[in-house]
Amino acid sequence: MIVLIVISLYSEEKVGLALSGGGARGLAHIGILKVIDELDVKVDYIAGTSMGAVVGGLYAMGYSAEEIEDMILNTDFDNIFDEAVSREDLYIGQKRWMPYANYFFDLDDKFHPGLPEALFSGSKLINTFFDYTYPVSNINDFNQLPIQFKCVATNIITGEMQVFEKGNLHEAMRASMSAPSILEPMKLGEEIYIDGGIRTNLPSKIVKEMGADTIIGLQLSSELRSKENLDNLIKVLDQTINFSMTDNVKKSIELCNILIKPELFEISNYDFDNKKKIIDLGEIAAREHIEKLKELPKRKERKFVNTTPSKISFRKISVIGNEHLSNAKVKEYAGLKKGVSYSKNEIIQAVEGAYNSQYFKYIYPVLNYVNEEYELILKVKEKNRKRLGLALSSNTDQEIVVGLTLELNNYIQRNSKLLVNAQIGDKNELNVDYVKNFGKHWGIYFRAFPYVKEQKLYSYGEDHTKTNSAYSLEYGATSGIGFYAKNSIVAELYGYTYRSRLYKHIGEFENSEFYSSGLGIKLYHESLDDYIFPMHGVQFIAKLSTAREGIYSDVGNRKFYSKLRLLIPFGHNFSVKYQFEYGSHFDSKEEEFDPFYIGGIDSFMGLYPAEKSAAIYKINTIAVRFNFIKNFFCDMQFNVLQLGDVDYWIPEDDLFKAAGVKLGYNTFLGSLRIGAALDEDEKKYFYFSFGHNFDPFEFSRR
Repeated sequence: MIVLIVISLYSEEKVGLALSGGGARGLAHIGILKVIDELDVKVDYIAGTSMGAVVGGLYAMGYSAEEIEDMILNTDFDNIFDEAVSREDLYIGQKRWMPYANYFFDLDDKFHPGLPEALFSGSKLINTFFDYTYPVSNINDFNQLPIQFKCVATNIITGEMQVFEKGNLHEAMRASMSAPSILEPMKLGEEIYIDGGIRTNLPSKIVKEMGADTIIGLQLSSELRSKENLDNLIKVLDQTINFSMTDNVKKSIELCNILIKPELFEISNYDFDNKKKIIDLGEIAAREHIEKLKELPKRKERKFVNTTPSKISFRKISVIGNEHLSNAKVKEYAGLKKGVSYSKNEIIQAVEGAYNSQYFKYIYPVLNYVNEEYELILKVKEKNRKRLGLALSSNTDQEIVVGLTLELNNYIQRNSKLLVNAQIGDKNELNVDYVKNFGKHWGIYFRAFPYVKEQKLYSYGEDHTKTNSAYSLEYGATSGIGFYAKNSIVAELYGYTYRSRLYKHIGEFENSEFYSSGLGIKLYHESLDDYIFPMHGVQFIAKLSTAREGIYSDVGNRKFYSKLRLLIPFGHNFSVKYQFEYGSHFDSKEEEFDPFYIGGIDSFMGLYPAEKSAAIYKINTIAVRFNFIKNFFCDMQFNVLQLGDVDYWIPEDDLFKAAGVKLGYNTFLGSLRIGAALDEDEKKYFYFSFGHNFDPFEFSRR
């Protein structure tokens, strides 16, 4: 009788899940698991590929399907795959420059530009997986999870399948879903891995080898598309990936006792906007097999492993993957210390703070549990120290301008930055900005900034039409010593020298030339969430300079310039903006020396760009900003301009009022803005702006 009982215990049917990859389609696994949970089916083994590895790993930890659904629905995939650092998250030292490029190319040792390994590094993605899997961070054997688990990746060097059953769960998940050209290959030790679906997209054979008697196969890869359905980039890429998956899936299907295949043909691998729909389609497909699922063994209880304490301290912190940054510098950026207790969220925030330094392609934590103590490993991949940035711009008064910026980080000296910027087209500039920092979040720095720039200026008649034009050529240099404090302020004492020349282009114009040298002080603060289309935050810049006649200067001069931008949000999609701009030469006599140029979509809407110049001016602007559609912005504004006693180009009344509207859209090539304004004389103005129509070196200049 005893023997019969033992046989009965060991002859219980074992159920395994084979979860295929499929990118966003993989979220259908959650819907299928909801039906399995509803029927209390006892699952003994799980093997997953790509998104199947993610969903399968979470289910193996003990999360219910509904809990996984909540996690996924509350995950902003647009944010995960948007790896640009928000302007507000940059250190104040990085905000000394405005955005100077739309796209960057890494440069090799010979300064040749190259294409990136993939569209995304996956830094935010793997840190999201760390968040999900934190409760089992001290488990290195996936057989110790409530449900035995394995996942699959492909070794990009050998082409062989790699089955992960040990290690860190979040790393295994990330390796398994490294879709070629989309996510960078995952380096673990000396090996490099890409998506497991390349070799085994439906890992039913692995589940069989784990001991499953009944295999439930969840197939999510789509059939190959017809010629008529290959009508965009996403579908072509989807088809390319499916080529390598189709053959290995056919063999895997034969091992499945129950094959669930949701109707996902119209869903692409990258359609994360339809998360809920995909999950529901998975549930619908599972219910078509509900009678067979009801026959499977029932579980008696659900287990959830949560063996990592809510707060932990580290006996050791180490760094892996750094090349040029020292271990101490990487730890300094993260700000984590031995012997201090940290929560999961504090660890993640520290890693995000280090990523915001912009020195890393990725940085993520790994926890090791050794002799009842925790060790923290920060795994990093540094950004290339040499990059070439590309920017395009055009506006109402300028045709296309192409900007190229060579960026060298920590290349000439440690903790230094060199920018060599050339702009060619309707304006021509060469700017060389070198900064050597002494400190990370706060400290002092040294700057050297030589430059030369040439642009066209127009003069206008009383009817606001162009009458003459002249070229402005200026070359000089600025050098200073400054102080910066993490998120608060930058202050710089500087000396400058320059020579400026206005010379004839067309029409009657009197050439003029002067030179000046002097000293000055600058202050800068910024907390904007975006530079061009901010919805909240503050920006303040102020510069005061002085030059004495006869001391390397044609004339004596005192000059002050300041600008304040303040955006107060009222809800997520609506903000009130106040902008104040003020410039003065501290006297009211005619000032032909270095005037302020006024007008344009970012200055005073009611004048064309640089339509007026003056020695003293004030602009007050109040606006409301709407952002009801992603990447689309609308401003309705009213502004008042007050000039000093002198208008260098055309004498007019010293008070001007105008109202206008601006529409803006963020494209992948740059920002596109159009505007219209009406002044108090009912004169209409129209504006166009594309790309970086602002000076990225505004703070660097005198």
